[in-house]
Amino acid sequence: MFVRPGVFAILLASFSPFSPAIPRAQELPSSNEIPIERCDLLPVVKVRIDGADMRFLLDTGATTMLNLKSFSSGRSQKIQVTSWSGTAATSAREVTLPEFTLGAHRLKDLKLPAIDLSPIGKACGGQIDGILGVDLLDKMGVTIDLKRQVASAGAQTPDAKTLYDQMELGMHHCMTAFETGKVAELQDCFDPEIVFYTPQGEFRGRKQVMEYLQERCLKFAPDLHYKMNLHDVKMFGDALWYSYDYSIDSPKEHIAGHGMSMCRRHNGHWLILNLHNSFLESPPQADSPARKNADRRGG
Repeated sequence: MFVRPGVFAILLASFSPFSPAIPRAQELPSSNEIPIERCDLLPVVKVRIDGADMRFLLDTGATTMLNLKSFSSGRSQKIQVTSWSGTAATSAREVTLPEFTLGAHRLKDLKLPAIDLSPIGKACGGQIDGILGVDLLDKMGVTIDLKRQVASAGAQTPDAKTLYDQMELGMHHCMTAFETGKVAELQDCFDPEIVFYTPQGEFRGRKQVMEYLQERCLKFAPDLHYKMNLHDVKMFGDALWYSYDYSIDSPKEHIAGHGMSMCRRHNGHWLILNLHNSFLESPPQADSPARKNADRRGG
């Protein structure tokens, strides 16, 4: 029998006891996320079959099958069973499930093979009612996030513009804080390692950025107005890069220019990681010594 390495082996490696345990209590799972549990080192999810909760082993290198000990009814026939250890013909029962539920996904009238999976349960020291394999995972659009230890049923990755709209909604208070001069609230909108490039220089970290903004703009709040027109947006995982035109109006001057920015999502909150602003034209510097000398010379 030909034996091929399946993703199941990778799953086991990912749950190595030498892997660091990362606390995730601060992250709230979304409604379509199913926690991945363990039977010893094996990844397991809870499914609901005909009103009963059952535990299925996750195996992306296998086809879905049931534990004969959990589903004793059905007719016997020769079937092909594929798993991480290869494909083989075996005698199994074919069992019809009226309803199979994983998270928010429901499948009706499934016909699945049932074989004796009790050795797996004995090996990991827990009840295993079946194997949830690549066939149903693909049918339900399930993605597996081993780092966060969740399976997402039917989750669709949002496009860049959708993610930008979510970010803009979540960070609307930042623009309000800028226009009203709420320093502490605005500071929390920036990543601790923010880099801000301006025609006046480069500013790194929250402290430098806030000192620049207070000297340049925030002192005019609440008589401060900011506008932005989005041009392009790209998505890189949980980070967004976007370009825009902007204008800032204060009692002192009108500033207009182009900008590029990058934001990242951390623990459910968006933070500004990078800002790069340029001016369309140099704003008037009425109070500068150079300007005063030019005025005296008639220039």
